Amino acid sequence: VISALTVQSGRRFTGWSPVSESYFKEALRVTLSDLPIKGIKVGMLGSERLVCILAEMLSEVRDRVSWVVFDPVLRATLGKPLYSGASYLTALRERLLPLVDYITPNFQELSALFGVEEEEGPLLEKALSSAISRYRLKGIILTGLSSGEEKGDLFFEKGGKKKFLTTKNLPREFHGTGCAFSSAFLGFLLKGFSPEVAFEKAKNWLYLYLEKAVKTHLEGELCLFL
Repeated sequence: VISALTVQSGRRFTGWSPVSESYFKEALRVTLSDLPIKGIKVGMLGSERLVCILAEMLSEVRDRVSWVVFDPVLRATLGKPLYSGASYLTALRERLLPLVDYITPNFQELSALFGVEEEEGPLLEKALSSAISRYRLKGIILTGLSSGEEKGDLFFEKGGKKKFLTTKNLPREFHGTGCAFSSAFLGFLLKGFSPEVAFEKAKNWLYLYLEKAVKTHLEGELCLFL
């Protein structure tokens, strides 16, 4: 279900616009009334009203949906914000997060949502535990953490269970990797894997996919997931 339209190329981002409320509501209604839905992945919403519409409709089907994964897309790779106003973040926290199982933010998104200031250590883990408890999440996957010549993702669940996995940096810039990862994570959950194993498999799948893209010698320096 399309929620927003962006105007961008591989190297420029000039704007975005949310779809109309009437379109979004009808598209959700038609989709949710079609085939049985066992998993939902939420990405960019942009508008506070669209958050509220989604939350209202999601609450009606939540008991029939096995997994809901939310990638809180708040800023484009090229640096442009993808939402308007603090009220949007409030709507995410108060209306949507209580209906979600896992969120997959990068550190900037985590900081915007919960005011987290530390990228590692006890303070980070305390903040993650607090957010999980307050919004009744099953867990948070913090993506894109720098670790020398590697990038790492932190899998953190209720009760403090955690796993940190790293992969080597690749010599390309990529757009859309957060969306690809969260979609793959949901896919592996729906295949019956535990959340921890689904996290491992999604991270491995994404890295191998990106590595393959680099090895095919794509023209230019930018790879897009569309």
